[in-house]
Amino acid sequence: MRKDLTLPSASHLNLKPVVAQSVAEEVYQRLRQAIVDGDIGPGQRLIERALADSLQVSRTPVREALKQLTAEGLVSVDGHRGLIVARLSIEFIQEAYQAREVLEGLAARLAAQNRYDPEDMTKLEETLVKMESGSLSYKEFDLVHATFHDTIASMSGNSYVIRYLQDLAVFRTRMVSLEWIPKIRVHASLPEHRKIVDAIREGQPDEAEKQARKHVMNTRQTLINRLTADNLTE
Repeated sequence: MRKDLTLPSASHLNLKPVVAQSVAEEVYQRLRQAIVDGDIGPGQRLIERALADSLQVSRTPVREALKQLTAEGLVSVDGHRGLIVARLSIEFIQEAYQAREVLEGLAARLAAQNRYDPEDMTKLEETLVKMESGSLSYKEFDLVHATFHDTIASMSGNSYVIRYLQDLAVFRTRMVSLEWIPKIRVHASLPEHRKIVDAIREGQPDEAEKQARKHVMNTRQTLINRLTADNLTE
């Protein structure tokens, strides 16, 4: 007779308690945002002890955060200098924007197909009006622009699209924060954002995807041209 396997009771499982937000996660988020905002610039050294002292934490969560940022490509090893904020190569940026183009297009398509929450459309309109106002600083525009694209991702209702676009969000913000995207491109992008919103509101998935992909493609080309001309990458 076959003998059933005996599984350990829940009380004997060696599982760590769930913590709402660990110190390591908080450290990771702060360092990531500092890199995204350009407060810690490309090529700058990242010294565990100095970062721990600045954040008033032990070196362990800083070490964990740096490992995660290295895995994301935001931090790299530079020989004897140790860890630095990564200098992005043109090839790396190209790949990221190619992925963004497909995912942003899919998000817009799904948003146009779905029976979205009217409050999401209101939020989308409000962010668009703010961007069109011309009164935002670079950082303010950056935040509003991020909300615009995050809202469309949320309206897609697809958890994988939302997750992967979040992973690529740095390529939507860091370039503006470091002023690698010319102001003229920011202004030119406003009608593109308007066309995306119009297509979603009218329930036109083909048009929504087309306009979203075109928007990312145009931004990518402008960025690559600027970086190539000014030699701003590796």
